[in-house]
Amino acid sequence: MLTRNTNVICDPKPMQNEDINKAQTALDAVWKNIQAKAIETAQIQSQNLCKEHPEFAPGWHALCDINLRLGKIPDAFNAIRKALALQPDIPEWELIETKILYLLGDRSKARERALSLINQANKSVLFWAELALLLNKLNLYQQSLAGYQQALNLQPNNPQVLFNLASLLRFLGNFEEAKHALDKLIALNPNDTEAWLLRSNLNKQTEQNNHIKELHSALDRPAPPLAKSQLYYALGKELEDLNLYTDAFDAFQQGASVRRQHMQYSLENDLQTLQHLAQVFDNDTVNQTNTGYDSTQPIFIVGLPRTGSTLVERIISSHSDVFSAGELNNFAIQMMQQIQQSGVAKPANKLELIGLSKSLDFQQLGQRYIQSTRPDTKDYARFIDKLPLNSLYVGLIRLALPKAKIIHVERNPLDTCFAIFKHIFTQGYPFSYDLDELCQYQIAHHHLMAHWKKVLPNHIHTISYEHLTSDFTAQTNALLDYCDLSRQKACFDFQHNAAPSTTASAAQVRQPVYSSSVNKWKQVSKQLESVRLKFEQAGLICE
Repeated sequence: MLTRNTNVICDPKPMQNEDINKAQTALDAVWKNIQAKAIETAQIQSQNLCKEHPEFAPGWHALCDINLRLGKIPDAFNAIRKALALQPDIPEWELIETKILYLLGDRSKARERALSLINQANKSVLFWAELALLLNKLNLYQQSLAGYQQALNLQPNNPQVLFNLASLLRFLGNFEEAKHALDKLIALNPNDTEAWLLRSNLNKQTEQNNHIKELHSALDRPAPPLAKSQLYYALGKELEDLNLYTDAFDAFQQGASVRRQHMQYSLENDLQTLQHLAQVFDNDTVNQTNTGYDSTQPIFIVGLPRTGSTLVERIISSHSDVFSAGELNNFAIQMMQQIQQSGVAKPANKLELIGLSKSLDFQQLGQRYIQSTRPDTKDYARFIDKLPLNSLYVGLIRLALPKAKIIHVERNPLDTCFAIFKHIFTQGYPFSYDLDELCQYQIAHHHLMAHWKKVLPNHIHTISYEHLTSDFTAQTNALLDYCDLSRQKACFDFQHNAAPSTTASAAQVRQPVYSSSVNKWKQVSKQLESVRLKFEQAGLICE
């Protein structure tokens, strides 16, 4: 647990006016270089400033800023602690310290500090916007809403605050309020294409109420590649809502093409990675005994994105004993940290990384993963981690957390392909912007999951999206039984779960179960014919 070290600077001597002037002149030079992005020069200057004037608190604040830009998080933390030891009770600096605590993984202390900052009588829009964003990351959603409202009270037309507020309102299921914020934002800044995309995805568009004409006009204007992609995806979504499937597919394809053209990505590297995982984590390796951390808390929901994993997560998390932690990168982060701390040479590529992960201290990995989810998960018998591509780590999860539950959500391969292809991801899934690459990745991922099920036949519960929607009660009972959970009514009425949903399916999961997304690929079967043939040749069942 990180705490503020009050002994960083003992009994600092008051600065003389001449020293203050010299220090301020040096500080001005530091910030000038920071603004000019001459970070290395600014780093040297700030280090010299702090050495020559260690009692000058703004110098330590500047050094903290530089270390954050360089990714030196522990050094940034030490610098901001020194600044606060010299000049306590500066809310902006306290917020920086709190954000660094979050980056260092001390969520408990970060939460405590963030809550203490809510009562500040601060007149800075930036302070409230940054605090609200941090509160959101800490799952303190109502407090985050209050923070954004404070920011808007000070500056009602701030575009970034309006966008972040709309995103949060969407997570919370307040779709009309989110739309109001986005309408206002787009009127203020028509070039905010991310806002156009978010608005199109809030709800189903109708003949009487859509933005198709405006989207066409926006696409006629010059825009950067990412902005163009976002507009095409927004247009595709609205055209699909109006059952104009061919036009919608064309829009998705144009958006994907623009996105892929401006992305550096090697599909071959990913395919080799999936194959190597199965080779390294073979039957003997994953079935070692007496390994791992003895916790029954985690439930991992894995698979490809857009397969129905959010529906499964909402069903299980409606149980009173279960907390949904969202899509966590924690397992991979803890794995990487242990490799870095082992003293071995930095792996040159993903294949070397996989080889090193086979020799980790599995008990420590499991324990650190559980600790990294605190404090959010500590009061629950179970918690859900639904990061889809934890599917890559199934073997390692089995070794690190042998009592964890692993649920694999499957869906018709063509429905999965189409659902992924028509979604623009904020980050990750670079294989999704070219149909041929997406098809090859899906096949490789299918083979990896088949490997996990072969070597761990009694440890993975597979659920089909199609079966879940057609035989909801039986499939839900099976899910709850696998997770050793009682059959609570709330799980069958998951649409009433008021908990936030931070995924692309935030709107859909607030509806009762429906089957209208089954076989949607047939709406564009002609465009997906080549993909269907490749899937069938690879042994994937598409009907």
